[in-house]
Amino acid sequence: MNLTKIVKQFLIFTLKEIYSFFLKLFLFFALLALLIIIVSVAVVSKQKESINNNYSYIMLSPTNLTDDKLQTNLLKNAKQNISFRDLTIGIETAAKDQKIKGIIIDLDRVLLTSSNIEELTPKLEAFKKANKKIYAYGSYIDNQNYSLALNADEIIMVPSSSASISITGYHYSNLYMKKLFDNLGINFEVIHIGDYKSYGENYNKETMSDGLKSELTRILDTRLNTFTKSISQNRKLDLQTINTKLLNGDLALQTPFSARDNGLIDKLEYFGQFLSRIGAKEEDVIDIYSYLSIKTPLKEHAKDKIAIIYAEGPITYLETSGGDIVITPENISQKLSELNKISNLKGVVLRVNSPGGSALGAEMIYKALSDIQVPIYVSMGSTAASGGYYISMAGDKIFADKSTITGSIGVVSILPKVNKGAEKYGVNSSSINKGKYSDVYDPFTPLDDDSRNKIIQSMTETYKEFKSRVITNRKISDAKLETLAQGRIWLGEEAKSNGLVDEIGSLDDTIKALAKTLNLTSYEVIDVYSNESFNDLISRFLGRFGASISASASAPAEIIKVMDKYKFVEQNNGKPLYYLPYDVSTF
Repeated sequence: MNLTKIVKQFLIFTLKEIYSFFLKLFLFFALLALLIIIVSVAVVSKQKESINNNYSYIMLSPTNLTDDKLQTNLLKNAKQNISFRDLTIGIETAAKDQKIKGIIIDLDRVLLTSSNIEELTPKLEAFKKANKKIYAYGSYIDNQNYSLALNADEIIMVPSSSASISITGYHYSNLYMKKLFDNLGINFEVIHIGDYKSYGENYNKETMSDGLKSELTRILDTRLNTFTKSISQNRKLDLQTINTKLLNGDLALQTPFSARDNGLIDKLEYFGQFLSRIGAKEEDVIDIYSYLSIKTPLKEHAKDKIAIIYAEGPITYLETSGGDIVITPENISQKLSELNKISNLKGVVLRVNSPGGSALGAEMIYKALSDIQVPIYVSMGSTAASGGYYISMAGDKIFADKSTITGSIGVVSILPKVNKGAEKYGVNSSSINKGKYSDVYDPFTPLDDDSRNKIIQSMTETYKEFKSRVITNRKISDAKLETLAQGRIWLGEEAKSNGLVDEIGSLDDTIKALAKTLNLTSYEVIDVYSNESFNDLISRFLGRFGASISASASAPAEIIKVMDKYKFVEQNNGKPLYYLPYDVSTF
């Protein structure tokens, strides 16, 4: 046997072993995922059986709730399968439940957006009007959970100087990575259509642009003013005094004792003492997830139907791996197919919570939604900006929360170029070209002025298409729209005053308004969520498992964020995007 044959056989053997290893590894994790799911289902079912039915108080600790949800029959009662609307319905149900005496908000675990809190507030007010109490209890309080606590009859903290409450102004930061990518030899060609369309500036700038800074400052100033007014009204404190103390830092990093003296909280008690005072024991308290799993919400069954379609997450043209909630033409099409199965469908509410993304994906989704043969009302959640605003144009009427971030009408495209890095590390790209602009998207070919102008010409047409949707559906002139577009962002009330939305209202307000328009006195509301197959569930688990392993083993969290952003850019190399990259929804 000659040497060549031996080497060949060795390579074949090695490749087979590698393939076998990874196949076995995949099967192992697939079986592990299946086992975890089975155990989870069993645990959930067991928990459901073992829940004490003598409860009288609900513990409210919602965290990172979504509007949409990936429906899987295996996880019907799991926390992962609870949507924000489920939470609001649960509070409504509890208000009518004679067993329930009150709600306890767990401030240490709650995590909601400003829009979530805005929509929860009337539900909590209705709960109190039913002669029931709301208590807020926590050890660590900041602006966000305090804004929810303001809905409580009492705010209680642990009587310890180790606990803290910090009411401050606002802080926003983003990573600007030009120097990092310069060191790597990566140059980002960022092309904006719209003076305020800022996505991508953190790739080719060292600091925040004046345009973005002014937009965010206006938004955050408005949010802060709303926050301090709420403190003044709910705590019966002088507004000017609050503003002065807040800006001077007098309300930051306080002990619970100082917070009580400043009138920000009511009582200092350990949790057991608190329960004893209200005449309850630990076994009398049930968490909201368990309550929802055993308490069937009151639901009207009627002939006429209103359906809610949820459009949540980034807009992508194609499905992404990992099982995260996204908006794609395909999953919207699946939801529209579900609509066709609903008898006596009279109207549709489109719930939008999206920063946008793919321009083509947004256009295809808009066209699909526009083909719905019944009236469509849009309810905007925390964010309905850029591509999220684009798809909202399919609605006959648009509702937004006061804290909704919307607008951002503009286009951006990013082309990463690595020719400098290639030269730096001794890599030479050798290519063959025929035809002008054939190498525009080649990362090893610098972008010349002629190619840049060609891209700008194409993106300008995309921008015109965006504006045409708004002009047609919002009845706004091109001249006026140009003053509102250019990538500018707006809060809900601002958007209403300038004609980008019609009304300020929650999802429930939108449903009721649509029913009134349709002259429906009796109707059933049907939620149309994203369906998830068993295979998708396995893929999601494996994707997140792999991501967690990678994240914990390879690099610091900030570096991982950077690489995730770079991956998004790579996936959308040169493609026009309607995208709002920054998140101010949590303030």
